[in-house]
Amino acid sequence: MAGLSIERARKSFGATEVLKDVSIAVADGEFTVIVGPSGCGKSTLLRSVAGLEELTNGRIRIGDRDVTNLPPSERGIAMVFQSYALYPHLTVYENMAFGLRIAKADKAAIDAAVRRAAAILNIEPLLDRKPAALSGGQRQRVAIGRAIVRQPQIFLFDEPLSNLDADLRVRMRYEFADLHRQLGTTTLYVTHDQVEAMTLADRIIVMRDGRIEQVGAPRELYDRPANIFVAQFLGTPRMNILPATVAEGGRATLADGRSIALPPLAAAPPAGTPLSIGIRPEDIAIGDAPGALPFTISFIERLGGLATLHLGGHDGGEPVACQLRDDGSFSEGGTIAASFPPDRLHLFDADGQALGKAGE
Repeated sequence: MAGLSIERARKSFGATEVLKDVSIAVADGEFTVIVGPSGCGKSTLLRSVAGLEELTNGRIRIGDRDVTNLPPSERGIAMVFQSYALYPHLTVYENMAFGLRIAKADKAAIDAAVRRAAAILNIEPLLDRKPAALSGGQRQRVAIGRAIVRQPQIFLFDEPLSNLDADLRVRMRYEFADLHRQLGTTTLYVTHDQVEAMTLADRIIVMRDGRIEQVGAPRELYDRPANIFVAQFLGTPRMNILPATVAEGGRATLADGRSIALPPLAAAPPAGTPLSIGIRPEDIAIGDAPGALPFTISFIERLGGLATLHLGGHDGGEPVACQLRDDGSFSEGGTIAASFPPDRLHLFDADGQALGKAGE
C-alpha cells in the first residue's frame, strides 16, 4: 500500500480549464471521497491519477514514486468504473483473471488470487457464469474483484454505484465499507452522491468548478462548512440560507423584518452589514418558546417516522424547511411557531464564506 499525493494539478481541454491548481494528499490506507456536482472535474482528476488523462501541469506521486508520466499499467493502481467494463464473452473467473494473465502471472498464483477475491466478495458460486447472467450488484462485485486480484497500491472508484437501484446502493455502500476494513488499501472514490460521501469516507474533498472548496472528515464538513456551497451540498434536506442584516445587541434582521439572536462571533461585523444565516432543517426548534416566530406550513413531506415541513416565507421572507419526528399532528395550511437556536446557526459573509464563531 502507499499514500497518494497530487500537486498543483491542472488540466485543460482546448481553452477549457477543467482542473485549476488542485492539490490533494491521501494518507496510506485512507478512504477519501471526492464529491461535487456534475462537471466539477472530479472524474477528470481520478482519470489523471489512473493515467487515462495527461495533466497539463502538476505532479502525481504514489508512495515515493513520481508516476506523472508513467502508463497506467506501471502506476500500481486498479480502477473500477460505473459501467463495470466486463468482457461479455468471458466467465466471471476469466474476467477476474484477465489482467493477471496479460501480465503472464503464474497459473497457480492467478487461481489463488481469483478465489481469494471471490471469497472476500461472496461471489464464489458465480465464477462459471457470464456477465449477462448476473444482476447489477453482482456485476459490480466482479468488477471490484478484478481490481482486488491485482493487489494494487491504490484503488480508484469512479461513481461505481450510480447504475444501481436505491436499495442496492445502500447494501453496496455497506459492502464497500466492509471491503476497506478487510483490505485497508488506500482508496480514492468519486461520486456526486453526498450520502455515499458521508457514509463511506474517512475524509471528503468537495470540488466545484475545477477547484477544491473544502477538505475534512464528514462530520467536520457537516458541522463547520467553509462556505455556503459546502453547507448546502452536504445534508438532505439541504441547509436553509436566510439573507439578513446585522443589528445591534447581537441580533440580525431577516428579510421579512423579523429579528433573531446571533451566536457570539470571533469578529462581529458592524450593524448594517449584510450576511447570510444558515440553519439545518433538523436544528430548527418547533413549539412556543422565547423568540419563536410564527410560520404557515405550506407543504409536508412524510417519510415514515420523519416529516419535512416546508414553512412559507413571511412578508417576503425566505421559505424554510424543518425536519422532525412525525406524530401526525401537522397539517398543511396550519400555523406553527419556529425558533432558531443561536448555537446551531451558521453565518456567512457577503461572499458566502463562513464567519468564525467565538471560541472556534
